[in-house]
Amino acid sequence: MIEDRGNGAGGGDLRAHIAVVGAGPGGIVTALEAAAHGLDVVLVESGGPTYDPSIQFLSEAASWDEDHHAPMPLAVRRQVGGTSVIWGGRCVPYDPVDFAVRPFVPGSVWPVGYEEIAEYFPRACDWLVCGRPVFDAADIPGLPREIVPGLHDGLVKSSDLERWSLPTDFGTTYGEQLAASRRVRLVTGLTATEIVSEPGGGRADHLRCRTLGGMEAAVRADAFVIACGGLEGTRLLMGSTGPDGGELGNHSDQLGRWYMAHAEGVIAEAHFSTDPKLTVYDYERDIDGVYVRRRFTFPECVQLDQELPNIAGWLTNPELPDASHGSGPLSFVYLALDSPLGPKVAPDAQRLSLTGARIPGTPYGGSHRSPKGEHVRNVLRHPASTTRFISGFGVRRLLARTRRAPGFFVPQPDNVYPFQFHGEHLPNPESRVTRSRELDVLGRPKLDIDLRFSPADVDGVVRAHEQWDAHFRSAGVGHLEYLHDDPHEAVERRLGGGFHQIGTTRMSSSPAAGVVDADLAVHGVPNVFVASSSTFVTSGQANSTFMIVAFAIRLADHLREVVRPKVR
Repeated sequence: MIEDRGNGAGGGDLRAHIAVVGAGPGGIVTALEAAAHGLDVVLVESGGPTYDPSIQFLSEAASWDEDHHAPMPLAVRRQVGGTSVIWGGRCVPYDPVDFAVRPFVPGSVWPVGYEEIAEYFPRACDWLVCGRPVFDAADIPGLPREIVPGLHDGLVKSSDLERWSLPTDFGTTYGEQLAASRRVRLVTGLTATEIVSEPGGGRADHLRCRTLGGMEAAVRADAFVIACGGLEGTRLLMGSTGPDGGELGNHSDQLGRWYMAHAEGVIAEAHFSTDPKLTVYDYERDIDGVYVRRRFTFPECVQLDQELPNIAGWLTNPELPDASHGSGPLSFVYLALDSPLGPKVAPDAQRLSLTGARIPGTPYGGSHRSPKGEHVRNVLRHPASTTRFISGFGVRRLLARTRRAPGFFVPQPDNVYPFQFHGEHLPNPESRVTRSRELDVLGRPKLDIDLRFSPADVDGVVRAHEQWDAHFRSAGVGHLEYLHDDPHEAVERRLGGGFHQIGTTRMSSSPAAGVVDADLAVHGVPNVFVASSSTFVTSGQANSTFMIVAFAIRLADHLREVVRPKVR
C-alpha cells in the first residue's frame, strides 16, 4: 500500500519487521524481495511520486568544489524511483579484477569475492529487465564479435557488452506492485532524520522522521536498511548516534572517507581505416530483443601487468552543439533538446550536457554552441538522412510498445568517432564528506564535500589510451588521435563527479577498516544495514546501478535469515 504524509494526511508511528529508507532501485528491490520472503516492510521515501523542488533541495550540500563536483540536487532525485528517474538504463556488472587485491590500488580489499556476488547477477537482470546475464558478444549468437573487421580480442577486448534496462524508472515500473503489496507500506513525504539506538545497547530501536510541514513520526522495526543514496545514507549515519556516543558507523574514522566517482570524458578520436559500413557503432539487439552495446576493455592479466585502473571505452557521437560536425540528424537532435520540449525529452543533467551547457564539477557540457541557424542549415542540407533518422529513431524511441531505444548514435562516413572513456577512480581516504555547521530546513547538518582525484587517476587514463592506440595500430585497423596537445591536462580538466557516489560507508572484514561488514551491517550495530554504492570498496569501470541491485537482493536474502526467526 502507499500512504502520502507529505500533504499532512495520516500520522502516528509505524511498525514493521524491516524499515527501508529510500525508494530508489536499492530500496524498492530490498523491500519487495523481503516481502516475498514473508517480512513486513515500511518503505520511507522523502519525496512523492513526482518531482518536487522543495523536497529535492533537501539534498543540497553546504560546500563543494564546483570544479570537481556537481550540485547535489542535480545529481540525485528525491522521488519514488530515486535516481533511476534520471538514469539512462545502462547495466554493467563489476569485473573479477575489481575484487582482486591490487597493490597499485590502495585499500582494494573487499570482504566478499566476485563469485559470491555474481550468483545474484541473473536475479539483478530480472529486476532490471535487461535480459540474460551475458555480457560478452562472443556468447550471444548472431552478434559479430568485432567492432571493426580485423580487430580481434587480445591485449584489448572489444566484445564486452553493456546491457540496457527496460524499467529506467523503478517508480513507474514497480509502482503498482508496491501499491498492491500487503506487506510493503510505502510512506511518501516522510524524511528519515535520525536512527535512534537503544540506550546503552548496540542495536537501533527506531527511525525519527519528519515531513516538511513539521509532522513527526517514529518507525520501529527489527532491522533498518539505509538505501537513500550514497551521500544521503552517509549523512543519515553521521546525524545518528552510535553505541560509542559518536556518529553511527564512525567507530574507526572511516565514515565519509574513500569517496569515489569515476574518471570519464573524451580526450581522443578513434580513426579507423576499415570499411565504415562494417563498424559496429550503434546499439545492437540480442536474441531476446534487449539493447546492448560494445565496450573496449582490458583483460585482467593486462590490467595487473600494466598496473592499469579498470577502465572502458566506447565510440560516441560528435558534440551536438558544434554545427561543424555537418550532420543533419545531430543538428536536429540538438535543436529538439534546446527547444521548450527539451525537458520532456531528456533528464536535466543529460539535456544540459548534450546542448553544451556547462555542468559545474563534471566532465559534461561546456562545448562550443554554434548559432542555431547553422544547425538549421545542416538539417536542410541533409534532408534524406535527417528524415531517415527521425523516422527510424522515432519509432524505436517513442513508438516502441515494449523496449524503446535507449539513445542514438549516428554513423560517421569518414569512420572517425570520438572515443569516450569511463574508468576507475582510485580509492583515497582523504577524498571525503563531513558534516557542516549549516543546517537544512529540517534542522539536519548539510554535507561538506571534498572529492579528490590524484595524479595516478590521470596517469591511468592516459596509459589506457596508449594501450588502446597500440592495439589498434598493431591490428592494422586504425589509431587514436588526441584532441589536445597535452592528454594529461585534458584528462585533469575533465575530472569530476557527484552522479556516482561510492565508498563513503565501505565494506570491510574488520571494524578498523570500514563502516559495514560483508553482510552490509554496520559494525557494532547488527540491525542497521546499508544498501548503496557507498559500501563498495572500489569504483570499477561500471556505473553503480546494476551492482546496487545485486547487493540489495543479497541483503534481502540475508534479512530473511536474521529477521524471520523473530516472526515465527
